[in-house]
Amino acid sequence: MTTDRSRRRVKLAAITGTVIVGAGTAVAIGANPFPAADRPKDADVLALEAREQALNRDARRVNAVNAERWASYRTDLAARRRQIAQVNAVNDRVRAAIAARGQSPSPSYAGSSSASGSTSASAPAATYVPPAAPVARSSSS
Repeated sequence: MTTDRSRRRVKLAAITGTVIVGAGTAVAIGANPFPAADRPKDADVLALEAREQALNRDARRVNAVNAERWASYRTDLAARRRQIAQVNAVNDRVRAAIAARGQSPSPSYAGSSSASGSTSASAPAATYVPPAAPVARSSSS
């Protein structure tokens, strides 16, 4: 007859064996969960790959065009900044010449001198125009 102790050993051996086999299976599946299939790819997958390649080509072309545009923009910006610097230099020389003569430059425009040498510019005459009377609207139409 079997004793209680031998039944426990058999149960423990069965449980241990199951755990070992389960762990081994999990390791084997984890190492290569989806073995490579020798079947051809699906038509949808091939279409997606072709679309991805086309989008990559388009992205490279767009990036090249953008790079050219930015280079042109930076060149134009540098030229414009040089022009602004030249205008500012001329304005600074005019202000310095006016200050050297002891005259005060107009705050709105430093280069407002006429041929006679006058630097004061008169403001145009302003007149007050009252607002028009509001138009009454009737509720019936």
